[in-house]
Amino acid sequence: MTARKYDARLIIGLTMFGFMVAVAVFAPLIARNDPLAIDLTNQFVPPSADHWFGTASLGFDVFARVVYAARHDLLIAVSAVALSIAIGHPIGLLVGYVGGWGDSVTMRCLDVVQAFPALVLAIGVLSALGQGVRNLILVIGIVGVPTFVRLVRAEVRSLREHAYVEAGRAVGNSRSKILVRYIAPGTVGTVVTQAAVSCGWAVLLAAALGFIGLGVPLPEPEWGAMIAEGIPEMRRGGSWWIPVFPGIAIAITAFSLILIGESVADLVEPTRRKSR
Repeated sequence: MTARKYDARLIIGLTMFGFMVAVAVFAPLIARNDPLAIDLTNQFVPPSADHWFGTASLGFDVFARVVYAARHDLLIAVSAVALSIAIGHPIGLLVGYVGGWGDSVTMRCLDVVQAFPALVLAIGVLSALGQGVRNLILVIGIVGVPTFVRLVRAEVRSLREHAYVEAGRAVGNSRSKILVRYIAPGTVGTVVTQAAVSCGWAVLLAAALGFIGLGVPLPEPEWGAMIAEGIPEMRRGGSWWIPVFPGIAIAITAFSLILIGESVADLVEPTRRKSR
């Protein structure tokens, strides 16, 4: 892949994601209608000049709800991944560098967590904790921890054998100083790459949980819940706009993050780009 095509892919991903972030930040300026306003005289109205994405049950304006839902879904995704990194990165650094029985016990615990599909595990925990943005962030963040632990651990096990790390040991640096000063910076690129991909995954997981009724509590707007609301109507041959527009928003967000993650991965690992 040429550098120009590679740069274009990153620019496209950043542009798409930047657009979704701008939508979330400037939602009050973009949406003309209140996403929670009930208008029983305008239920299931198709897209028009007054309601760009049509209306849903109780007369909710779909455009306003899609725009405001971006705030919830992006907040959940970014916060959950930040939590995963905050927990997983230090653990990965420690077990990867020290090794021994602590490494073995940690990996076996992660095996147990990852034995359950992410969605099933999230459903079980949320059923116990209840709905809410905080609980969603906590659950999705915890589910994502094993990925970062394994990733950072593998990177550390490779970096600790490099010559500059051996030089750090030779001049008498302590283990903690070597880990923080010499090894940890080398894991940043890999973590950033995975963070972009994990944010896309977190958006999909948050939407899936919202779809089955375990996401953001109604009537707050959320993309997955909007799709769940609209599918029965679409199956009856009408109101296709209710699930389609939030689905497009999910697709744009997830696709942009995947593009960013893949592009950054090629930056961090030049050999990966050359192999394509």
